[in-house]
Amino acid sequence: MELYKFITLLLVSSSLLPFFAEAICVPRNSSNVYRHPEASGTADAPGPAMSFISAATARSPLPPPVSSPTIQPPLPSPVSSPSPPDSPTHSASILPLLSSNAALTKICDVTDYPAECLATVAPFLAGEINPISVLKIGIHVLQKSFEVATAVATKLINDLSTSAVVKDALDTCVESFDSGVADLNDALAAISGHDIGRLSTLLSATVTYSDTCEEAFSEQPHLESPLKEMDQHLDKLASINLAISASLQWS
Repeated sequence: MELYKFITLLLVSSSLLPFFAEAICVPRNSSNVYRHPEASGTADAPGPAMSFISAATARSPLPPPVSSPTIQPPLPSPVSSPSPPDSPTHSASILPLLSSNAALTKICDVTDYPAECLATVAPFLAGEINPISVLKIGIHVLQKSFEVATAVATKLINDLSTSAVVKDALDTCVESFDSGVADLNDALAAISGHDIGRLSTLLSATVTYSDTCEEAFSEQPHLESPLKEMDQHLDKLASINLAISASLQWS
C-alpha cells in the first residue's frame, strides 16, 4: 500500500515538474524575473506566478477565429444584345457628328428613314457626296445584308432541331435573298448606263423580298419568323435606296 502511494505521488510530481521548472528557472536577463519593489525601484515587474500564468496561457489553444459569413457577389446583369444597324438609338448616337454635313442630310431627308440612312451611309463616305454616290453605298450595304441574311437562314436550315415546316419557310427566304443580291448587281449596272427605268424596277423588287420571306412564315398558323428583325432591317434599307433613286436627276 505504501508502495502504491509512493508511485502515485511520483507520477503527480513528474507531471507538474515542467510547470514549476518553467515558473522558477527563468533566465536572469528575462523581463519576467521577479524583483523586490525596493530593489528594482518599480512595483510593476511580474514575478514567478505571472510567469507561470503566461506559460500556461501560451500552451492553451486559441479559440478558432470566427469566420465572417461569405458574401456572394451580385449576379451580373443580363448582357443586352447590341443594337441592330437600323436601331434609332444606334443611329442617333452619330447624328451630332453628321449635323454639319448638309449634303448628306439633304439626301437622306427624302427617305422615310433619314436617321437610318445617315447611320448606313456615313461610315463609307469618301470623296464627293451626291445622290448617286450615296445610292451606290446604300446598294452595297443592302447586298451585304442580303448575304448575311442568307447565311443565317442557311444555318437554321442545317440545324437538326429546326422543324420541317420552318425549313420550308426558310428555303423561300433564301431564294428571295439570293434574288435581291442579283437584282442589286443589275441595279449598279443600270446606274452606270443611266437607265432610270430599269433602276427603279430593280430597286422596287428588292423591297418585296423581305416581305416574301415573312409571308412564308405567316402562312403557317402559330409559326413565328426567326428572321423578323433582319427582314425589317432589309426592308428599311431597300426603301431608302428606292427613295434616293426617285430623287435622281440624270444629266
